[in-house]
Amino acid sequence: MTVQIKYCGCQSEEDYKLLIESKADLIGFIFAESKREVDPTKVNSWIQKYGKPKKLVGVFQNASLQRINDVISTVPIDIIQCHGTETVDQLKEIRDHSNKEIYKALPYSEHILKEIELYGKVADSLIVDSVAKGQFGGTGIPFSWKEVPNMMRKANALGVTCFIAGGIRPDNVSELIRHNPHGIDLSGGIEENGKKSLKRIETLERMIMR
Repeated sequence: MTVQIKYCGCQSEEDYKLLIESKADLIGFIFAESKREVDPTKVNSWIQKYGKPKKLVGVFQNASLQRINDVISTVPIDIIQCHGTETVDQLKEIRDHSNKEIYKALPYSEHILKEIELYGKVADSLIVDSVAKGQFGGTGIPFSWKEVPNMMRKANALGVTCFIAGGIRPDNVSELIRHNPHGIDLSGGIEENGKKSLKRIETLERMIMR
């Protein structure tokens, strides 16, 4: 099975141009409070200038329906990623309101299989991410990947895809790929000095495609 690639945290026109020319399947923009948060109007200007050859993901965290609506009316995103403590009922409400695919990020814990079972019944895809020092997402620290095969089996049984995020880099991606994740999700792992790096992207993609 081909591993899907999602590059997240696109912050600039330069980043966007680089990512649409990569082998990524999905490009993510963060519309939540974060060092990588972007302005929807600017994002739309990049899309108008360079086109939209990839699926685009908007990342939100416990956002109101109004906030989500404001963004999707400005940016032609395909997927809404909920990266907070949204409930199953809230995901259903967002889906009904937006008519978009819904991805749900889940913090890795000893209860992850139960969380996949719960959210996999409503989300189109799941993203299992790291937690470190109370911070969920953007930690740059991988969790133990030995549970990845079990997570993929659970996701397969529910008919959803499951991405792995958190601390993935060109120098460790081969180890993760051996566990056959449906997809990988990177942000800081393909950056140098706060910008997406062509060198790191090309190195990572060589490791995945070989």
